[in-house]
Amino acid sequence: MGIVERQEQLASFATALAECQAGRGRLLAVTGSLASGKTTLLRVFTERAAAAGLHVIRATGARTERELPLSLVNQFCHDFPFEIFNGNRAELVREVHSTAMRHGQRSAVPGPQLATMLHKASVTLLTASERKPVLVVVDDLHHVDPLSLHSLLYLVRRIRNARILVVVSGGDLVEPTDPQLYAELMELASENHLTLPPLSRRGVGELLAEALGDQPCDALVDACARASGGNPLLIRTLITDLQNSGGFTVDREGRILPARAYTSAVRRYVERCDPLTRRVLAAAALFDRCPPAGPLTLARLAEVDIEAARRALSSLGSSGLVSDGWLPDLRARQAVLDHLPTAALTNLHLRAAQLLYEEGSAPLPVARHLLAAGWAPDWASPVLSAAAEGLLGTGDTELAVALLRLAHDGARDDVERAALKVALFQAEWRTDPAAAGYRLGQLADAARAGRLSVAARVATAHGLLWLGRTAEAAEVLDGLAGLEADAEQRAEIRFFTVWARFTHPGLLGDEPEEPQVPRCSADNVVNTRDALAHALETVLAKGPNSAAVVAAERALPRFTLRGSGMASHAAALTILVYADHLETATLWADRLLAQAGERRATSWQAMLTAIRADISLRSGQLADAQRYAEDALGMMSRESWATAVGVPLSTLLLAHTARGQLDQAGRLLDQPVPDAMFETVWGLHYLQARGCYYLQTGRAAAGLDDFTTCGDLMARWNFDLPALVPWRVHAARAHLELNQPEKARALAESQLTQLGQEPSRTKAAALRVLAAAGPLAQRPTLLREAAEMLRACGDRLELAHTLADLSQAQRSSGDFHRARMTVRRAWDLAGDCQADALRRRLLPDVDDTVPESADDADTEALNSLSDAERRVAALAAQGSTNRQIANKLFVTVSTVEQHLTKVYRKLNVTRRADLLVKLGPRISNIA
Repeated sequence: MGIVERQEQLASFATALAECQAGRGRLLAVTGSLASGKTTLLRVFTERAAAAGLHVIRATGARTERELPLSLVNQFCHDFPFEIFNGNRAELVREVHSTAMRHGQRSAVPGPQLATMLHKASVTLLTASERKPVLVVVDDLHHVDPLSLHSLLYLVRRIRNARILVVVSGGDLVEPTDPQLYAELMELASENHLTLPPLSRRGVGELLAEALGDQPCDALVDACARASGGNPLLIRTLITDLQNSGGFTVDREGRILPARAYTSAVRRYVERCDPLTRRVLAAAALFDRCPPAGPLTLARLAEVDIEAARRALSSLGSSGLVSDGWLPDLRARQAVLDHLPTAALTNLHLRAAQLLYEEGSAPLPVARHLLAAGWAPDWASPVLSAAAEGLLGTGDTELAVALLRLAHDGARDDVERAALKVALFQAEWRTDPAAAGYRLGQLADAARAGRLSVAARVATAHGLLWLGRTAEAAEVLDGLAGLEADAEQRAEIRFFTVWARFTHPGLLGDEPEEPQVPRCSADNVVNTRDALAHALETVLAKGPNSAAVVAAERALPRFTLRGSGMASHAAALTILVYADHLETATLWADRLLAQAGERRATSWQAMLTAIRADISLRSGQLADAQRYAEDALGMMSRESWATAVGVPLSTLLLAHTARGQLDQAGRLLDQPVPDAMFETVWGLHYLQARGCYYLQTGRAAAGLDDFTTCGDLMARWNFDLPALVPWRVHAARAHLELNQPEKARALAESQLTQLGQEPSRTKAAALRVLAAAGPLAQRPTLLREAAEMLRACGDRLELAHTLADLSQAQRSSGDFHRARMTVRRAWDLAGDCQADALRRRLLPDVDDTVPESADDADTEALNSLSDAERRVAALAAQGSTNRQIANKLFVTVSTVEQHLTKVYRKLNVTRRADLLVKLGPRISNIA
């Protein structure tokens, strides 16, 4: 590559060359940072001097020859032309060798002998210059031995009127072998001093254009300028790396990715620095701008004085490797640190951690240095824990666990060590509960010994319950009851006790007869966790109600995703789901799933996805329910799911069954489940799902056995909650399949007596069974009431089943036209839900002659109806009286009559029966 942005230096050399040829010798000094292009510039000087007819004598200082006497003079001797010196060269070489050997053997060199040798060499060179101008070039003068520096000074002082030009180069990051002699030489060249600054952005662009053969884009020029700092060597190595990689690319942050050539150049750069500069450079590489380090901080870390650090940073900055006290490129930083011995690097990390800690730095930078050193001093545990907590909030669980392990190893006492075990357990639980479970035995022991806080005991009990270790969990829970706790801790204990009673109903005996009212604090504020515990107790005792829903909705935004169990979120979502507030539950489940994804907490994601699957199933979205359940099962191993595997497994089983995918459902049942699952609420879900599969496959007796097992367990646990598992409804369906309508009716009526006045999907399901078991004349009324409830609850699948039953009742009553309309609506809903099993059952009854949609005129007429008119028309078409419509819509009968008058006029009909023909399959969309 050519010389870029060095025209001024080339012009100065041309002037000096001309004066040399005219008999005015001089000393020219070229200085600059390491790898600034000094050697390249000297090569160009040499080529131009040779082309001008000068005889060139070259020598280079080397780090390995700093202690070798007269190494420079020895190199000069080999460039002396034999034809000029007539054999005197051999004698001169012998004298140089003899003097060097005496000096190397620590023999005193006689003054006259050294003077004689220098005089003879100088006279010989001066004489030669009379015949032909001479260029003496010395590269890396800072490495030249002291005796050679003496010799060079001797010559320079005698070339003023000779045709000899001496050009030397020196760097500013290396300590000269003899600072005094080096300074004296530079002083002699003070009027002829050429400094090489870093290349500008334009210069970088010129080098890239030369390599590319075309003008580079601005992004590439900027990236190379930032990575190299204008250092010619680094720019050339970047170009080499980019060419070797087959293309010139810039990442999203405007950086290029250097490779081997660049890092090798940085290593050579480090090797050429003096020890003090290397220490400052290592300190700058270690801090990595986290936090930004000034000269004082770097000086303390490098253990040099502040002025030395400033000088080193100035020189490193001019080299392009360091900018504002740090190394911008990651590979450059690593190359610098790789140069350090392991012990030195460890010590440097420890000093950096101590320094940052004393300066009040943020925890994470301190923790990173401690982790790199692999050592935690006495003061380190709180810092490491704080850093780990921050990392868990951003989803870097792996690094957080590493920091917590280091803190645990450096814990000062058993209490601190136990607390760190809990923190480790909770962090590891996020990604793999089964792997985290190996700590539970130690945590249970720590709880017995009184070394765990309330929150730690709760986390331990949660893990034990999840993994099916109920006896140990009960022991930890019993220990919680006897603890002295403040209001916040009491609320936490109460909530988890209620949650444990819900998930493991038989663990703590009978539930309390009446929920305990939440206590207010001194400033009359109810603790959120206490309020949620009260709401969950209410659900367990009386079923979901509006107050419980309000408490759940208030709790969800006040809890953050943290800890090992996210029980608070699960409890709040459970209340919303059981109360049929599916839209709100969906909103919060999706929001929490996004947060869990940001934190990369696999176990949280899995549980929330399982809840999301259950919401989709209850909404009649079978495909979504199947997808969510499969995703949830795929996020964790069965060992990590443990007893909670019943949540996604039962949802997936029900989805497959409803979609008619019985082979897939059967394969799910072939998979083993833990026995401990049947001691939990999730076991009830599984029994319900399996029973429904048996009903669908014609094994009603087996299904009835599963449903009654649910009932027996719930009775034994004093946990009969229809919103959770309406086992009576399912058992009644089994009795219907077994041609036992009286037993079915008794179970359905019993279920209805347990439910309040508020509409619910469970109540609608019970009405549907009651209709099937009752007289034909009562069926349409019961089924229409059930359909209205299901529309309000949003359960489209159960609504499709209810409409299918209604169409059968209408057909049996001789109302064939209405039956055809109803079955078409059931068919459409079943299609929306992808309930293929129901669609296959309905297929023979679907009248293909019924149009899928009205003609354009009917569509225009329908669009002309207001929202209120649409609702009235839909209810009237379904057979509701004016008074029933008024009660449902909370309006007067007169208002209903007025709306119907307008509807008749707009749709051009005269009676209710005509409304059904006009609206047809649109009714389900209107209602």
